[in-house]
Amino acid sequence: MPGMLSLTQVVLVLLASTSISSAGKTSNQLISLHEENWTEIMKGEWMVEFHAPWCPACKDLQKAWNAFADWSKDLNIKVGEVDVTVNPGLSGRFLVTALPTIYHVKDGVFRVYSGPRDKNDFITFIEDKRWRNIDPVPDYKHPNSKQMAVVAVFFKLSMAVRDLHNHLVEEKGVPSWASYSLFAGVTLALGCILGFFIVLIIDQVFPTGAKKAASPAKKDVKKDSNGSVKKSDESKKKDNSNSPKSSAETKKSKPWTLFVDVNVVYRELQSLLHTFHVNKH
Repeated sequence: MPGMLSLTQVVLVLLASTSISSAGKTSNQLISLHEENWTEIMKGEWMVEFHAPWCPACKDLQKAWNAFADWSKDLNIKVGEVDVTVNPGLSGRFLVTALPTIYHVKDGVFRVYSGPRDKNDFITFIEDKRWRNIDPVPDYKHPNSKQMAVVAVFFKLSMAVRDLHNHLVEEKGVPSWASYSLFAGVTLALGCILGFFIVLIIDQVFPTGAKKAASPAKKDVKKDSNGSVKKSDESKKKDNSNSPKSSAETKKSKPWTLFVDVNVVYRELQSLLHTFHVNKH
């Protein structure tokens, strides 16, 4: 009896190990895509999965995806995968915001697959051409467009900054706050430099100080039909502004002027009295 139990346990262990190995086995038909060869999907028909090693949902999908890849030749398509941790630029180029993300590609036209995720469902999707019912990705989000290439560069840069931060903190022993402060200072400096060059370029393209009036200044006077000279409204305003002060303003200033004159006279009288007093003594 103990021998039978041990034999049963051995059989169960073998079956479990076989199932685990088959689940983790990668199909020979599965094509790994990266930054250098991703443009191959622009030709023909493809199904591409974006995944990450740490993603539980990606691990659950792996078995069905490998089984689907084994059918790729029969379906006359190609099945690929992209590891976003190794290829951050592609995750930015395809705007991958959730994992796993699956794309259907047909002659350079991209569609996001959002149906059931089982081998038979994938096969039916291709055989029945159900991708026709899905709207293609718009041109401004097309992975091969220039704007998405810029997004890919920013994704690469962000991943490089993250890796550098981890290197400084984990290997060099730099405190996290010091690392963040360093990146903040560098970002601020780069922003100032970039802003300076933008202002410089704008000033060169659209100079403001060198602008001069192309047409001559309007004359202050103009002749009427009889040949007499009339002043323009602008010149009248200037004349009015240069005219003597109004009577009201003059009246207001008189008390002050009188007050000043009285003070002057008072000071002169004091000076004379002082002189007279000195001479007397």
